[in-house]
Amino acid sequence: MKHMIYLVAITMMISMWSCSDGPAHKEGEVYYGFKLIENRFVEEVNANCLYFEHEKSGARLMKIAADDANKVFAVSFKTLPQHDYGTPHIIEHSVLNGSENFPAKSPFDILRKGSLNTFLNAMTWPDYTAYPIASMNNKDYFNLMHVYMDAVFNPLLHSDPRILEQEGWHYELDDVDGEITYKGVVYNEMKGAFSNPERQMDYHTYKVLFPDNTYGVSSGGYPDAIPELTYDYFKNFHKTYYHPSNSFIFLYGDADLDKELEFLNSEYLSNYEKQEKKLEVPLQEPFSEKKTLEETYSVPEGSDTNDKTFLGYYYVAGLTTDHELTMALDIISEALVNHESAPLRLALQEAGIGKDIYAYVDDSKQNIFQFIVQNANPEDREKFQEVVSETLHTVAQKGFEEEMIEGIVNRMEFRLREGDSPYKGLIYLFSLKNSFLFAEDIYDGIEFEKPLAAVKEGIKNGILQQIVQDYFIDNPHALMMVFKPEPGLEKKMSEQTKAKLADYKASLSDEELQKLVEKTKALKEYQQAEDSPEAVATIPMLSRSDISNDVQWYEVAEKSISDIPVLHYEDFTNDIVYANFFFDLRPLPQELIPYANLMSQLLGKMNTENYDFGELDNALNIHTGGFYTYLSTYLENNSDENLIPKLRITTKATVDKTDKLFELLDEILNHTKFDDTERLKELLIRHHSQVESQAKNYGVGVAMNRLTSYFKNSGMFNEMINGLTYYDFVTDLTENFETRNEEIITNLQKVASLLIKKQNLIAGITCSGENYTTYQEAFNNFVPELAEGEVSLNQWKFNLEPKNEGLLSSSLVQYVTKGYDFKKLGYEWDGKMEVLNQILSTDYLQTQIRVMGGAYGGWAQISPTGTLMFASYRDPNLTETLENYDAGAEYLQNFEADSAEMTRYIIGTIANIDNPTTASQRGSIAMNNYFKKETKEKMQQERNAILNTTAEDISGYAQMISDVMNQDIYCVYGNDQKINEHEELFEAVRQVVQ
Repeated sequence: MKHMIYLVAITMMISMWSCSDGPAHKEGEVYYGFKLIENRFVEEVNANCLYFEHEKSGARLMKIAADDANKVFAVSFKTLPQHDYGTPHIIEHSVLNGSENFPAKSPFDILRKGSLNTFLNAMTWPDYTAYPIASMNNKDYFNLMHVYMDAVFNPLLHSDPRILEQEGWHYELDDVDGEITYKGVVYNEMKGAFSNPERQMDYHTYKVLFPDNTYGVSSGGYPDAIPELTYDYFKNFHKTYYHPSNSFIFLYGDADLDKELEFLNSEYLSNYEKQEKKLEVPLQEPFSEKKTLEETYSVPEGSDTNDKTFLGYYYVAGLTTDHELTMALDIISEALVNHESAPLRLALQEAGIGKDIYAYVDDSKQNIFQFIVQNANPEDREKFQEVVSETLHTVAQKGFEEEMIEGIVNRMEFRLREGDSPYKGLIYLFSLKNSFLFAEDIYDGIEFEKPLAAVKEGIKNGILQQIVQDYFIDNPHALMMVFKPEPGLEKKMSEQTKAKLADYKASLSDEELQKLVEKTKALKEYQQAEDSPEAVATIPMLSRSDISNDVQWYEVAEKSISDIPVLHYEDFTNDIVYANFFFDLRPLPQELIPYANLMSQLLGKMNTENYDFGELDNALNIHTGGFYTYLSTYLENNSDENLIPKLRITTKATVDKTDKLFELLDEILNHTKFDDTERLKELLIRHHSQVESQAKNYGVGVAMNRLTSYFKNSGMFNEMINGLTYYDFVTDLTENFETRNEEIITNLQKVASLLIKKQNLIAGITCSGENYTTYQEAFNNFVPELAEGEVSLNQWKFNLEPKNEGLLSSSLVQYVTKGYDFKKLGYEWDGKMEVLNQILSTDYLQTQIRVMGGAYGGWAQISPTGTLMFASYRDPNLTETLENYDAGAEYLQNFEADSAEMTRYIIGTIANIDNPTTASQRGSIAMNNYFKKETKEKMQQERNAILNTTAEDISGYAQMISDVMNQDIYCVYGNDQKINEHEELFEAVRQVVQ
């Protein structure tokens, strides 16, 4: 996991609610087998944090006794793979496929169908595997804890090899005359993961950087190596690492601590004896000199390889438990690379190397500081090294710009103290990861004030320059990487895999081949078979009485400031104002829609009349907690004919900075220099790189966007601002900038003049009543700066037609989508369709697409707007998936469920709706309700429909699913060979990236 994720996690750590006094437990005393080592009040989390060790088993436990109803439990293990088999990842999947007390095939999937969880997942890091859950319902919380503890300590994987075969890998042969293939959920998941060039780049670089410890192998699994995992090795890995002595148990929230400890001790931990052996990650010895590496990644045959190379620098820099160093490295990643006027960014732009660059710090045992240049060329290698060296020496000698560092540190502090997350328990869990694994003081991961103060003081004394000198310039434990595209490489690799499987088949006797066919058939029968009622009954379940009958409703107060409508959501926000500004996009002629999105990407990054772009970035960092511009769409009354598109600006600041927030807003909206050709070109080139990366690495999003553009106005609009249509638009502008720059500037200025008007603005604000007065005064001062004029709204006419496209890429897997607008077929939305969506996603598609098909996932999306769509994720199949979609109607025709099963589905549906929220999120929901003309009464009607859904209601939707699937409208993003093999299915085939 990247260190930037850790940073985002710890940057939300001050709570906006008062903590409980904490349970009256004394240090040194034993409670239900747990000895309390320390009870410390941690200001950063505003709660007592109690650290225990279970005396008999050796398990360690941290309880953050926060007054928060969104309780979190997690059990985690240090897991240290020595091979690329993906063993910890496959075990993470497999333990959730049945246990001694819960012998269903997948208790996890049954819980997904019907639990009030607010979080239910498991995840694997290079050195750590975690099983976290969260719930606001006390009974549900303990139910989930029970299932997860049984899963990790008593899994059925030791007695049932079919679990490894399904979740990891197996040979599949349906007929003795057919081809043998590899199947398995993780196998296909990782084929999808390694379709991303940056994931491959990480794999190659870490092998070089860490040849002697666990970070040099893939914990998730390298696809070619996964089939080397044997059943014995798999079982032994679990026995080695899944012992309480190697575990860390995390508890957060307002649950009764004594009850938690008593349960964990009596049901599980008291059955184990403490192991004295500690599992450690050895430090990687530093290199004697810097290394270089050159590797290739696949692009489709015939692809242009120009500007497709990645260049990277990696430095192993100290220990992640040195929080002062790690925090300073995060600051350097912003100041050296990510900031708009960062010296390395500017130097590479001036040298013409690449189109974008980003940096981050990885949080393994040893920090890895890395920056990666996208869209470069192999011949840039020497110049790249020169520019990096020169820039680092300049920084080490002269330091960073003071105002830049001030802004970066201010933004870091803002995030650290804001606490704008409803999932604080999960944030603290992930923040404690490295403390559990490596630190002497377990509390280090959640106490940021001390290292922050030390870094701020150190900055005055040149700590950043010294780190650049010591860990970058003078550090031989470093790597420079060139990662080049190779057309057709995936085809070669695929042919090698086929040849290997053909050789394996040739080695089998007729009897062995027949046994493999029978084994394949038996596994499919096992996967398709339903759990016995007795097995399902073991999974604890809530009752309908545990569900609130009342809808969660958030509503704005409609106000006015200087004749501008203002939507005020009043809530306690800890003296932070969350400001929104909505400009209607319909004054634009249709051909300028893509330019509106381009403008949203430029605002705040261009030079203005009073700031150059670097000064503006500094000012935004110093005076705000964030400034974001993007396009949003709302469907009034959920009608696709009533599309309400907005340019939305969201920003936040402490209330004392409200005047400055509006000053900067005025500067950006009214004084941006779109005619600065040089800066415009730089940003357009970078934006193109980012859009291209999104198109290459987010296949399911591309396919879903493209599919809905075939039949919905909102879908076509989103395709024009965020899909392949937008990618083509940005590519055209970038490639022809020299001849079209005047046209581009004119269109951007026209978009701004049509949109940025007083009469076209609706403001939204989330803050307390007291803070609203300050906001109102600042707003009144801002309004005279806005242009005025009549606003005329255009009626756009989109050409909607099914194209049934195959989108060619070098991906090793497919993303298959199919659907239509059920309202166009005469059907109306009903709240019962929420339950239908839950059943199709968690039962039918889960079984057919994931369990049997081997894809990483499959789900339905049924929306009040009329969209009905099926989608698969990291799917090895294509035609089989489309056939499974078509068979959904038959599944519903035969659907039966007793009262208990329907209760489970209804509970799971409600869990998807009732989520914990923060004040800013509630304000955003309230504003969405306003634009959509949502009402509490309508939402309550839908909730009532959900709560009263019957099995007969669900089977009654069979005809609707049949009618939608019979429209035969689909879009597939996937492997170029796979799509070309089925070219007859598609009306058009195109490369994703030209």
